[in-house]
Parts: sequence; structure tokens; C-alpha cells
Amino acid sequence: MRKSRSILMVLLSIFVSVLLLTACGNSNSATEPAVSEENIEKSLYTVTFYDMDGSTELSKEEVKENELVSEYTPNKDSFRFMGWYATPSLTHKYDFSTPVTADMELFAGFLEDKEDTRSFAIVGSGKSPVLVTSNWGTVIDDNHILTKEPDENVYSISLDLYEGDEFQLATNTSWFNQRGAGYLTTSSKDGVEYFSGSANNYQSSEAKKANIKCLKSGNYTLKLTTYPGADVYDTENSEYTEATKENFNSNPYDTIEWVYNGEPKDAIAEVTTSYYIKSSITTGWNDVYEDEYRFKEIDGLPALTIQLTEKEEFLFTSTVKSGDTESVGNEYVKFSNIKDENSLEFVEGSPSDNIIAKAAGMYTFIYDPATKELTVSFKTK
Repeated sequence: MRKSRSILMVLLSIFVSVLLLTACGNSNSATEPAVSEENIEKSLYTVTFYDMDGSTELSKEEVKENELVSEYTPNKDSFRFMGWYATPSLTHKYDFSTPVTADMELFAGFLEDKEDTRSFAIVGSGKSPVLVTSNWGTVIDDNHILTKEPDENVYSISLDLYEGDEFQLATNTSWFNQRGAGYLTTSSKDGVEYFSGSANNYQSSEAKKANIKCLKSGNYTLKLTTYPGADVYDTENSEYTEATKENFNSNPYDTIEWVYNGEPKDAIAEVTTSYYIKSSITTGWNDVYEDEYRFKEIDGLPALTIQLTEKEEFLFTSTVKSGDTESVGNEYVKFSNIKDENSLEFVEGSPSDNIIAKAAGMYTFIYDPATKELTVSFKTK
């Protein structure tokens, strides 16, 4: 009996010892240091800085993943440094607050520091007295010329602009060196949109030559800053010639800034708007401002009755007249102006929002400028 008890005590001692060893082992593993992100070696990426030619290497920097590359200013005799760009075309400035996640290249923006000897004018159309007389640059006089600051390539003009007015800046009536919406530094201030163009990104190349459209009536000061040493030319354009090269001029650094000075200073000019059809067949897509294509007033609203062929595509353009001056308008009437269900029985829309006649016959169009709605009626004879 004693022997059995002794064996039992030995077995119990062994069991307790095993439990204690196991517990100690678990305690040690729990105190081992965890692997942190700081102990994981980060990848290294190479940032290569190039001159504006896109091939001459200026420097290199190795940057750890998700860290920032250091900005520096290179020197180049007789040139001004304008910043680092993410593309060799110098269209998008690099944001140095962006973490580096791959090898990349940056391109220096340099320009030759030279005086601009050109004269710039505002060209456009609308209700502004200055733009009415401009008629998109047909007339350029002292009222349209921007004032150049002494010893600086900065041009400015102050004028009244009205909602719907459109304009650009150019050097002559041929629109050489035109500067449009793509040169605006901003289109809004304090949450209010003052201008628009044909593109949301005002620094994109597509917007460079887009008209600037005024969205809020008022008196404005426009300021154009130029860097002629960086002018570039679209020599790949099929219409490019040495004689007309300034039509294909652009600049990655030129800017148009503006200040809203408050309400218009002068009373709005008395403007009369006329509407004309522009058609694939009737006018051959030409602007023909002749009486037979013009809307006449019927019961107080502009109306036009005209013969059209089946599937003829068209829209309506406008002119504005102030005093003895008549110029091309900015208002267009298209398929989206038709809201009346009965009118939609006779016409359909094109992908570009033009209007298409469903059948050959006599059409009558009535337009309400106040509501911007167009109605259509139709007769086969």
C-alpha cells in the first residue's frame, strides 16, 4: 500500500513540474517584442531631376517609400527657374507634399528672362460695351488695349462684364497669341463662380484657347502676366505655317488673374439680339446673317418659318446690336431648348445637341428668350 502511495506521489510531482515548465514557457513567449512597422525595412525609390530638355540629368535622390522628396532650386545663367514639373511638357507642377511610392522623374521649368514687346487686347462679344464694339476682334481700338506696366511683362484692363459675355486676350484681329480660359489662375473666389471655360481643369492644354465666359455681372480688373522666353509653337498642326505661327502659340507659364471690383460702373448697353438658322443644307453650316434666315417677331416673340429637308441638321445662332454696332452673339439655341412634347414629334436631337428634322416640309420655330424654350410646328406643304 505504501509502495503504491509512493508511486502516486512521484507521478504527481512529475505532473506538477510539467505544468510549471509549460507556464514558464508561455510567459516568456508573451514577453517577446512584437515586430513593428518601424523595424520593417522600407523600399528605396530613385527620383531623377532633369533639365527642361527632358534628358539632361541635374541630380538624383533616393527616397524611402511613402516619404517626401526634397525640393531644391537649380541655377541656370540668363534663365529664370519656374518650378519642378511632373511631365516633360511642363503642364503639371509637381506637389512636393506627395509621398513617393515609385521611381519617378521631375523636370525643371526654366525660361529665358526677356522683355515682352507685344501689345495685348481683349476680344469678345456680349453685353459689355467694350465687347460689343470688339465683335471678336474685328475692331481693336484704345478701349480694348491692355495697359503694360513699366519694366514688367504685366498687362491689365478694367471693364464692365455681364453674365454671358465671352472673351479672350490676343495681340491682333487675327487672334495671334490668344490667351483663353486655360490661363486663368482660378475661376472662383470665396465659393462663388465668376468665370467658366470649356474645361474644368483650367491648366489643361485643351482649355488654353477656350473662351472665358462671365458668370457674374460686375466691374473687373484683368491682369495678364507673360513669359515670352517660354513661348512654344504647335508645329505639328496640319495648318501651321511660318506666316501664321502666332496662331499656334502657347505658353506653360503665362497667367490671367482677375479682381472683382463690385457692381458694373456704367449702365448696361441697350442690346438687341437677333437669331438665325445655321444648317447642314440650307446654309451649308455657314453663318449667313441674311433676312430670310432671321427670326421675325410674331406676337412679341422671335419666330422663323422655313422649308427643311428630311434629316437636315441645324441649330440657331445669334447676333447682338448696340447702337450702330452689330456683332456675333454668344447665345445658341439647340435641341436641349425644346421642352414641349408636341414639338418633339417633329424633330430629334443629335449627339452634339443639334436639331434634326424628322421629315421634309415647312417648319415654324418660336423662341422665348426669357425662358430659353423653343417650340416647333410642322406642315408638309
